[in-house]
Amino acid sequence: MSTQPEIRAATVVFRVHEHDRRALIDFARELTDGGYSIGGMVQEAFCDEEGGRTHIDSVDLATGDHVMINQPSRSPPDDKECTLDIGALVDAGAPLRRALVDRPDLVIAEKFGEQEESGAGLAYDMLAVIAAGLPTLVLVPAPALARWRDMTGGEILEIPCEAKALWRWWRNLQEQHKS
Repeated sequence: MSTQPEIRAATVVFRVHEHDRRALIDFARELTDGGYSIGGMVQEAFCDEEGGRTHIDSVDLATGDHVMINQPSRSPPDDKECTLDIGALVDAGAPLRRALVDRPDLVIAEKFGEQEESGAGLAYDMLAVIAAGLPTLVLVPAPALARWRDMTGGEILEIPCEAKALWRWWRNLQEQHKS
């Protein structure tokens, strides 16, 4: 008789215009410095000299490798042209798929956009990691929270993107799984 792995994930909810990823990046760095292995990916925006965004990369937390997932548009920014490179999402999801084999101490997925809301993009990779019982943090923008809840059955703890909340979740997880 097989048993289902325990869900050891949290949804890190952020407000789009107030999103400060620094808390998450610092949290991951401190865990790494403490000897924990971190897998998954985060997004990094690059800007030109005037501060305008030029592109967004997906950054592999285990290797530091970058995959450009959002390329510069030829249209003015107010045209709202989608510049997501859907083909690059296959490469961007590699760190999540690798986590299923490597089983790091924590997996982070910072990508729940329009593609994932529709069940495409990295949605399957994120859900596979969670279903495997790996400790996982998924960043979800507040406007997409209802869709995320639909996809996950609303069974995943929700925490704000703040250092105290991240550390509280981690300590509770560690305490529950001492053995």
